[in-house]
Amino acid sequence: MSIDDIIDVVWGEDPPATVRSQIQICVSAARRALADVGMGDTLRTHPFGYSLVLTPGQRDLDDFARLVAEARTAWDARHFELAVRSYRGALNLWRGPALSGLDSEVLHRKAVALNEERLTVLEECIDVELIRGRERKLLPELVKHVSENPLREKLRGQLMLALHRAGRRTDALQVYREGRDRMVDDLGLEPSDELRRLERGILNDAPELAPAYTQPAGVSVPRQLPPLTDHFVGREELTRSLGALLDRPSPTGHHRTRAVNVYGQGGVGKTSLALHVASRLAHEHFVDGQLYYDLHGSGPSAVPPSRVLDHFLRTLGVPPADIPEGMDERASMFRSHVAGRDMLLVLDDAADEAQIQPLLPGGRDCAVLVTSRKSQTGIPALDNVRLDTLTPPEAIELIGRSVGEKRLRAEPAAVAEVVRHLDGLPLALSIAGARLAAAPHRSVSSMAHRFRDEGRRLDELIRGDQAVRATIASTYDGLRPELQGLLSRLSLFAMETIPGWMAAVVTGRGTEEAHDLLDEAAAAQLLTPLEAEPNDIPRYRFPHLIRIFLREAGGRLTVAERQEVVRRIAGAWLALLDRAHRRLHGGDFALVRGDSPRWEPSESVVCDVLKDPLRWMDTERSGLLAVVDTAKEYGLDEACWDLAVSLVTLFEVRQHHDDWRRSHEAALDVVLENGNVRGEAATRCSLGSLYLSQRHTERALPFLEKSLALFEELCDAEGVALATRNIALCRHAQGLLDTALLDYARAADLFRDAGDPVGQAHVWCNVAQIHVARGDLGLAEQQLTAALETCRKAGSSRVASQVLVRLGELRLGAGRPEVALTHFREALSIVRIQADEVGEGHVQRGLGAAHLVRDDLAESARCFRKALSIADDTGSPLEVARTRGGLGEVYVAQRRFEEAKVLLEQAVPVLRQHRDAAGARFLELLERLS
Repeated sequence: MSIDDIIDVVWGEDPPATVRSQIQICVSAARRALADVGMGDTLRTHPFGYSLVLTPGQRDLDDFARLVAEARTAWDARHFELAVRSYRGALNLWRGPALSGLDSEVLHRKAVALNEERLTVLEECIDVELIRGRERKLLPELVKHVSENPLREKLRGQLMLALHRAGRRTDALQVYREGRDRMVDDLGLEPSDELRRLERGILNDAPELAPAYTQPAGVSVPRQLPPLTDHFVGREELTRSLGALLDRPSPTGHHRTRAVNVYGQGGVGKTSLALHVASRLAHEHFVDGQLYYDLHGSGPSAVPPSRVLDHFLRTLGVPPADIPEGMDERASMFRSHVAGRDMLLVLDDAADEAQIQPLLPGGRDCAVLVTSRKSQTGIPALDNVRLDTLTPPEAIELIGRSVGEKRLRAEPAAVAEVVRHLDGLPLALSIAGARLAAAPHRSVSSMAHRFRDEGRRLDELIRGDQAVRATIASTYDGLRPELQGLLSRLSLFAMETIPGWMAAVVTGRGTEEAHDLLDEAAAAQLLTPLEAEPNDIPRYRFPHLIRIFLREAGGRLTVAERQEVVRRIAGAWLALLDRAHRRLHGGDFALVRGDSPRWEPSESVVCDVLKDPLRWMDTERSGLLAVVDTAKEYGLDEACWDLAVSLVTLFEVRQHHDDWRRSHEAALDVVLENGNVRGEAATRCSLGSLYLSQRHTERALPFLEKSLALFEELCDAEGVALATRNIALCRHAQGLLDTALLDYARAADLFRDAGDPVGQAHVWCNVAQIHVARGDLGLAEQQLTAALETCRKAGSSRVASQVLVRLGELRLGAGRPEVALTHFREALSIVRIQADEVGEGHVQRGLGAAHLVRDDLAESARCFRKALSIADDTGSPLEVARTRGGLGEVYVAQRRFEEAKVLLEQAVPVLRQHRDAAGARFLELLERLS
């Protein structure tokens, strides 16, 4: 462990000032203690911290695990005395709660798991001893354990059973009542179905409660399905389809399976669904009985199929002495006993095919319903059906079962927020509902407030022995270390979806190997695979609660390890953004790039980017923004501003102004914090562009002037050129045309010196607008023609489309509508290929104006209406006003005067406010209509 990890474990967020010297003192003391027992060389010092090197068997935990394994093996072989000795040997190693006396949140979580394992082993030991009829001997011990663990229902049930068998039925029922009162008072819940069933059995003196060695020989029809929970909601269509699959074969003998595996993530409600379906079918369709077994496949101690077969055979009336030892023989006997019977077999929480296969009946008379966390595709007889989380209305209904309709109606917004935080996971919703039911004085809003903090959310989802964290951990702990590490690293990024190639970047493996790892995680229900994409690049989503758990697991990584992951991922996204920018602009033009390292993803990913760069950026927008935020979180200032600035083309074209502002403010914070002057200059320049695009020139200028000063201080030619051009755009927008021309001229020279012809062409395009405004159309044409030729030579289709629009407007003003249409149509083909909606709006408005001059009024109106629809969608008030004015002119020509007047009245105030040249023309037209 590194020194920093030790500090986190022992002191958390508030270490003392002398923490490092205290660690050295403690390590010295630990070495002396270890030396006293001949282990002085096990605690070793390294440059990064310390390691404790132990051989197998040196920990009492190793002895405990070995003895428990021996006990379970003996139980499976029906060597009960040996099983008891091994269980007791394991339990005798304990001298109280695990890791007691240590004030550490990390160690506390570990201790909870250890103590849980101890109690599980104790319960297993008592089960074996109850089989041997030792209830009287167990009573004092059980009383003590139930007193210490009053909410542990398994122990309480064992005490009730022992009292009942000892002839103390009244005391057994009193133990039940005391437990029920405690559960209702503390949790607001009734006892489990299993405990209630045991109470009814004691009340009725059920014969099956007698010890196995004295059980009567007569065997009744097995009805082993546990009672249904009251909190089952939704799933109606799935319930019907499962019922149809499990129903008896058709009279025609049409072949179809009667075995179904319902799979899904832990806590999604597989058991509830299975029991709900089974209970609907039980009495009418499976008259020969129902067998049920919880296989504990999601935990570390899955029940061996041989033990399950032993239980089923005893249930079916086979004398214990006649049950064979070998699993294959037991499976054969089981198939023989259920052959010809119309029975339903429910195998709950299966681990894998190896556990399920021996338990399947041989014929088609029996139906089988399995639940597991994984799809069991290795057994052809099983139909696999995935169970997803609840829809929002179903989730709200589930909470309502606990809190009541009145509280739901009182705080609908808070209930919706709780549901949103809990991912529609029934286990989480049930826990939240139970906690609210147990605290009627608390508002739903207070619980919603608790859930907002992701760092505490899993801590809030604990009730008794139910915990969402433990449910996820039972799956995560069974993964290979490599896969655990990959998921923990990917969870650092709060992305809506994860493209599969990110796994290759994290692991350094080939693309297909990385995709296989993600598919393995998806099979374990820790990732949700999304619909296959045409580019064959798989995508996945982390369920929110699982991602929170994985981020906790990622806390085991050092800060340096996490930073390296973020640096690599950011580098891969930057490499792709570089490719997209070059495709759109013809090279690294009109952009200040950072020095953050790049990692090249696979060629298939690069090809997908190059096919349609803007579409790709828009598709990946939320993920890219998440990487910006993560880079800021880990202090990677260069990567953060580099990513943010590289996204400006997308923000500009798609009018994502909020994303533009938020990403750049995040970047500005981190570059200022780290003293990154070039990053500050680039980010300020880009923020100035944002405010300029929104016509907030007074707000833009301070950012741009500061940016220019920083770039000049750094002697950054491209940066100086960009800042100078943007300042010229501000002066242009303010109507300071002479000042703007001087700044444009300087910017053009700077772009030329920086080797950026596209930046130069963009400047010429804007200079041409000033020449048009002054009536110097010949000079404007020269500028635009040179700009278009430059863009074509550089391969910058994006700037070329902007120049073509300006040329079209110029030709139109010169009375050459046919030539203007040619330019507009060429621009239209470019913006449509790039899916540039804003650009298409400008082009459609130009086309509408050209058709108006040609007196093609119907086509002109169609183009203007298309432009107006785009302007409304993109939210540009000035563009909306320009388009309304143009459409108003068309309506005047069509003699639709009232409609024209409405449009012009809406357009003129906005145009005059922005000092737009078209405002005067439309005002004159409006006055003629009045």
